[in-house]
Amino acid sequence: MFDDVVINVEGVSKKFSRSLKHVMFYGAEDIVKNLFGLQSRSEQLRDGEFWAVNNVSFQVKRGEALGLIGPNGSGKSTLLKMLNGIFMPDKGKIEINGRVGALIEVGAGFHPMLTGRENIYVNGAILGMAKKEIDKKFDEIVDFADIGDFLDAPVKHYSSGMYVRLGFSVAVHCEPDILLVDEVLAVGDAQFQMKCFRKMADLKAAGRTIVLVSHDMGTIQKNAKRVVLLDKGFMCCEDTPKYVINKYLALISGAFEETRGQHNRLKPISIDIEAVNTKKSSEANIQYDLCQKRKNYNKNEFRYGIGTARIIDFEVLNSDKKEISSISSNDKIIFRINVKFYGNVEKPILGVIVKTKDGVELYGINTLYSDIDVKPQKDKDNLWAEYAINVNLQPGDYFLSAGVAEMTSDGILPLDRRYDLAHIAVIHSDKSFGIVNMNADVRIYSGN
Repeated sequence: MFDDVVINVEGVSKKFSRSLKHVMFYGAEDIVKNLFGLQSRSEQLRDGEFWAVNNVSFQVKRGEALGLIGPNGSGKSTLLKMLNGIFMPDKGKIEINGRVGALIEVGAGFHPMLTGRENIYVNGAILGMAKKEIDKKFDEIVDFADIGDFLDAPVKHYSSGMYVRLGFSVAVHCEPDILLVDEVLAVGDAQFQMKCFRKMADLKAAGRTIVLVSHDMGTIQKNAKRVVLLDKGFMCCEDTPKYVINKYLALISGAFEETRGQHNRLKPISIDIEAVNTKKSSEANIQYDLCQKRKNYNKNEFRYGIGTARIIDFEVLNSDKKEISSISSNDKIIFRINVKFYGNVEKPILGVIVKTKDGVELYGINTLYSDIDVKPQKDKDNLWAEYAINVNLQPGDYFLSAGVAEMTSDGILPLDRRYDLAHIAVIHSDKSFGIVNMNADVRIYSGN
């Protein structure tokens, strides 16, 4: 393994049984076979078993922050527990180079009858810390956890937030080479979460490696430089946060179908753009896709949907209705999208999202949230949606995403979503700084 690779996962799989009866029977069977030197055939599924993680491979280098995302039941937590040594893989291998600190489950590693003080020593020892090392860092751990008078109370009386405070504090103060963090940080309050993220930033700056599992895409976007997407135990893709989060959003929307060939890469439900663009028709209301002809068009847009309606054109205008590619901070843009329908849509929803170039969502609105009732649309119908947006952003590059969906009895069905469809540059209007421009009115008063 290369010196800068601290986590190496090769073809790892883990299976479980759906019933306790099978778990006990198969466990006893495997023990007996092992006693007689027989192979337990762990690479094959038995009745009632399933692969929670299936043939996953990736590497994480020193100082990297990797995000693991996926729908519920995708295998994220199981994979994290294998990285921590709680579970052993049934197939493949995992190589870890360095001390691991982990916060995987609320209360994991704590004895409920022991006090917080006693559990600091127990949990620290589990993480590989010597008593002298814990003694030296004890005050720092207590100060970071900030659990007040509960330090000498049995942890069975702790709230879930207090569990997380103490567990995270011990995990990060053991000076791990690798920090594994599951969704549990969501339990803490906002101020503690901010303190945790600052601490993780310090660990990254010090060359530590972080593996983070979360359903909060904002957390993944801000803290991970690379992301792995899992679905039903399979590894779907591995790439930048912006790219993989788009894949994840498409997956959970139902607009992607799973394919298990070719490493289970996601396959979009087809929108035959070529067929639409070259369609021969004498009807005047058939329009073609004009988005690529717009000067704001982003050729690296991410698109998915079932195609019953399609966004075939857009405009980015200023308040004088002139097409623009840049705007001054605190001015207004008008973003217009043209939607063509290729089937009957009873309850259309049209929306827009403003994002940074890194994919962080800054603002989003749609007709549903605006209480605008869009009338049913028929095949070959066409409509425009217009969004007047106050661009109270600091100078930089931003992207406009557009979408059309249908409200059904089963939820919202994406018809055409075009993430990062249009680029807009924001230029200076004053000398303020930050992410947004709040256009503060600054005044100075003298004396009393």
